[in-house]
Amino acid sequence: MPEEQLIFSVPENLTLQDLKNWLLDKRLVEEGEPVEIQRVFFDTFDWRLLNSGNVLEISSQQPGYLLTWRELGGGKLLAQTSIRQIPRFASEFVAPGLRMRLTEILGRRSLMPKVSVNSSARDLRVINGDHKTLMRIELRQDRVVVPQTAKFFKLPDTIYLFPLRGFDKVCEKTINLITRKGRLQPITEDPLVSALNCLGIDANGYTNSPVFHFDPKQPAYEALCDVLNRYRLIMEQNLAGACEDKDPEFLHDFLHAARRTQCLLHHYFSVFPSKIINLIRQDFDWLEKITAPVRSLDIYLGLFDEFVTRVDADHRVALEPLRHFLEAEKLKEHQLMRVPLESPRYRRTMNAWEKILNEKTRPDGMPLDAEKSILEVASKGIYSIYRELIEKGKEITGTDDPDAMLELQVIEKRLGYEMETFRNLYPKEQIEPALDALRELQQNLNTFQNLHLQHGSLLDYSKKMQQQERTMPVWLEAIRLLAEDREREEQKMRDEFRARYDQLARKKMQKTFRALFSH
Repeated sequence: MPEEQLIFSVPENLTLQDLKNWLLDKRLVEEGEPVEIQRVFFDTFDWRLLNSGNVLEISSQQPGYLLTWRELGGGKLLAQTSIRQIPRFASEFVAPGLRMRLTEILGRRSLMPKVSVNSSARDLRVINGDHKTLMRIELRQDRVVVPQTAKFFKLPDTIYLFPLRGFDKVCEKTINLITRKGRLQPITEDPLVSALNCLGIDANGYTNSPVFHFDPKQPAYEALCDVLNRYRLIMEQNLAGACEDKDPEFLHDFLHAARRTQCLLHHYFSVFPSKIINLIRQDFDWLEKITAPVRSLDIYLGLFDEFVTRVDADHRVALEPLRHFLEAEKLKEHQLMRVPLESPRYRRTMNAWEKILNEKTRPDGMPLDAEKSILEVASKGIYSIYRELIEKGKEITGTDDPDAMLELQVIEKRLGYEMETFRNLYPKEQIEPALDALRELQQNLNTFQNLHLQHGSLLDYSKKMQQQERTMPVWLEAIRLLAEDREREEQKMRDEFRARYDQLARKKMQKTFRALFSH
């Protein structure tokens, strides 16, 4: 297969015969039969490949499929290989190099068919006297398919040039021949971008971590409604995917937005009328309760490849029954979650919430804090969480008090949410050092919490497996060894806690927080 491809735009009225005539001046040329090829561009829900300058295209061939991974724009090949099945996740690719490189970009997001293109293709092969192919040239006429219709948009014709190894001079001369005197020119817009423009798709239109730009004098009620409405939209964008379980990250983004909503509703209750806020807070607490179990299982399944490396070789195979058990539990919990998420109660809750956040007239019973500036209200809120964090952390040694560290982790997470949300209200050169110090503690406490939960959950799963199905002693031994590994790693986080905490609690940092937030 070629190691490189070049993409050229086709001048108006150029025919394959014209191209053939140019080449016949210098080389023998053989024309192939026209073929129809179905191509599908794959990417994640949030276009991680495209936004990182990559294109992943899969076309049908016999047998199986041809996968082409290339750079956006120029067409430079990063990988091209035949595959039997279309992987759903990067971790499912067989080739280790391809698997590792795609995992760096995709993370745990699943690959989805995003754009379908039907291509009419004609081949020219530049050959020598022995009938050996020196280069392949393909003229493509692409039609991008409008989803769920019989309609399509015709894309500009393109020519793909496929140089072959060992014939560099042939390639160079051929490119000079077909590009001179205004003939072919490198494309100015990638075919995938052209297809997206035809379909009206904005690949940059989604983020799970929106950046807010507040007017410091904006009333707190108005500003918080804007923030909460953005999180509501993220929940709506991810609801169907979370219910259909297309990708674990749909639920992650849904729950991420719901938890940030919870955080703001619980902390800034004094900005909203109490009758409204009490009902909405109850509904979001309910959402947390019904979605958290599935998210935990998603995390454990996503970490399973790492889990396997944490036990000795003799016990790695013995962990497979645990994977099957977690998959069965996930299926069961997902079915339980889906019912309330598709229920009239959920729809009523979100419709009411949308109406509250977008209401042009203020509701009755507005509290005094609603009209205070967002700078004043946010600063007071952030500083109060920071003070709580410092006070609670003073007495924690990190060696014998996991419950206290878990409580501190909740406070730290709230502080991080709010500092990130309201960061544009403060000078960048002052808030960045404060965020950096907080992130050090965040990494420690979040890792500790994850390991602590994994340790406890693994022991619980072991008990459930024994209760629900026949088990082998070696399976239980493998789970016990994994749980012990999680406990050892947890202890390392406890040992590191004090240094991370002291960095955030030192007098200079307290002075920074006081200057920023104690208005």
